Amino acid sequence: MIQQTCFWWVDAPAPKSYRNKPLPEKADVVVIGGGFTGTSAALRLAKGGAKVTLLEAETVGWGASSRNGGQALSCLHHTLTELIEQHGLERAREMFRASVRAADTVARIVTEEGINCDYVRNGNIEAASKPRHFDRLKVEQETLARLADYETRLVPPEKVATELGTDSYHGLLVNERSAGLQPAKFVQGMALAADRAGAEVHEGTRVTGIEKNATHNGSRFIVRTERGIVSAKEVLLAANAWVGGIVPQFRRRVFPAESYVIATEPLSDDLAHKLIPHRRVVYDTKNMVAYYTFSRENRMVWGGEGTAAGLSAKRNIEILRRGMLRVFPELSEAAIDYFWGGTLGLTMDQTAHAGQVDGMWYSMCYVGHGVTLATYLGEQMANAILGLESFNPFDGLNIPRVPFYQGRAWFVNFGKTWYRLLDMFS
Repeated sequence: MIQQTCFWWVDAPAPKSYRNKPLPEKADVVVIGGGFTGTSAALRLAKGGAKVTLLEAETVGWGASSRNGGQALSCLHHTLTELIEQHGLERAREMFRASVRAADTVARIVTEEGINCDYVRNGNIEAASKPRHFDRLKVEQETLARLADYETRLVPPEKVATELGTDSYHGLLVNERSAGLQPAKFVQGMALAADRAGAEVHEGTRVTGIEKNATHNGSRFIVRTERGIVSAKEVLLAANAWVGGIVPQFRRRVFPAESYVIATEPLSDDLAHKLIPHRRVVYDTKNMVAYYTFSRENRMVWGGEGTAAGLSAKRNIEILRRGMLRVFPELSEAAIDYFWGGTLGLTMDQTAHAGQVDGMWYSMCYVGHGVTLATYLGEQMANAILGLESFNPFDGLNIPRVPFYQGRAWFVNFGKTWYRLLDMFS
């Protein structure tokens, strides 16, 4: 029987509880959100000497930070070629360099804090779903080498079997700097590290509003929660998809989208080695991207495809399983043990955003690259709050308003239907 719960939660040790602690009256910094962004920021702030309080409405990592595909990628959703078209060469190059630093940041934190999260830096594969997609991968490889001094490796169609045990793809691009990890263990590990460093972590503490008040206890903000108020000199918004429910400025600019994942029963070592011999994390080039990897115990963890909110669990499982078998028919007898979903925060430009609004700091909307980018930008925002050097090329970007959006993201499934059509005909 398929368990409709996140496999990563079951696989992780019982987490420490941060519930029912008295709220402090005052903090130097209040961080709102206990995912990758918030825990990374709280860790850096606490180590930098700030009195920091992290407020999480549910439990640490409850959202996308513990429900994702476990891919710690050294790249962005948009290719460098696309970024140059959108932002110009210099900004695009800095954005890409930030993604490389983000992957290195995760590796450093795992090592420094001794986080046992099944971290393996074996690289990632971008798999060409159509022949012309491989032509695009060739262009991207050349662009990365020439403009970012970043080396990747092309695998031609006839050599795909050296990296993936399938004949479904038309060539690959291998990026050796990416990694895989167990996301629930990683976010829990960062929260524990922040706690050790002196951060106040509070679960079950939903923020209901933020007020500016320059005279209250010498603080600039009053953060109201369902459990009381905390006054703070600085506020960091790390609530991602839910930020619009707290700060009106983002209500028509940030919207939620669901992604769903299945995990099979554990596979044999021989079969796992045949399918992904170097145990890299993988995603394809479709608009309705499929992403997949192996867990520590050889479960195939497969997500994305054409899944959608509003469909039944049975239908979404069928979509994911069909996509998996199209690539790896050898898994036709493998049982599906787990099915779950997670909520991403997105903007219309499908780009990360981090900066300040109305005196508050924010970082959000990582478009499927949050394991690395959220961790990195949480740390960079903390550096900026502490008055230290920070590297954040996502500051100052306009966040487009979503036409006719009033809190129900009806257009997400419409957009997925459009992308499925593009995948069929482009």
